Amino acid sequence: MQSKRMRFFFFLWFVWGLTISTRAQDAEVLRQRVLHASHLTRINDSDMKPWHLKIGFQLFDSKGKPSEQGTVEYWWGGPMLLKARIESPSYSATVIRNRDGSFRTTGSGPVPREIAAIEQDLIYPMPMTEDLSGLIPHLRQETLENSVLDCIQLGYPTMVSKFPTFCLDPTTDVLRSIHGAESRSIIFDNVRAFQGRSVAFSLGVKTGELNTATAEVIDLSEISVTQDLFTPSQDMDRVRDANIATRVR
Repeated sequence: MQSKRMRFFFFLWFVWGLTISTRAQDAEVLRQRVLHASHLTRINDSDMKPWHLKIGFQLFDSKGKPSEQGTVEYWWGGPMLLKARIESPSYSATVIRNRDGSFRTTGSGPVPREIAAIEQDLIYPMPMTEDLSGLIPHLRQETLENSVLDCIQLGYPTMVSKFPTFCLDPTTDVLRSIHGAESRSIIFDNVRAFQGRSVAFSLGVKTGELNTATAEVIDLSEISVTQDLFTPSQDMDRVRDANIATRVR
């Protein structure tokens, strides 16, 4: 009788250990899917060839009505060779970062946050560390445009709600949407391949139910880097941070 009871306890212990191990493996799979999606959507990685990006954007006011339109033109020659030209009714400037520092058109302030966010959302929408082992993943399904997505939220056990949720295609891990803090959500559409990455050529940003911004990629193409492309002109001053969209938010 005692022998049967011991075998039963050993069986329960085995099943419990197997369950814990399976859950740990499943959690690691989710973490790796998020990391893979982060790499897949990043076009300012060190292994990318130089490129040119032009974006047309529409901003909306606090009531969700169109406020102003503009363009951002971006040249990328490597992690330390960056140039952007912003043109809009409320802000126009050229910003450069090279090995000598950061530069911006004289008399212009930092790039407005809502414009810098659009650049970030298209160039590196999922900034994160390579080590996600300390984060707990939570998975749910969500429907977007008749497609069922795997939505994964990473976070610490006591702070999960403060972390963004990344919604991925269940078969390719292509990023389709992000639900962030303060009810901000981003929809990524018209996803195309570029240098082995998946780039959204259409972007929609909302805060709650109100439109915040939309953006369309006008051009994304490889370029040859010339010596003067990332050299500041005489009408530019050195600044502490040119606020080009390469920083981790």
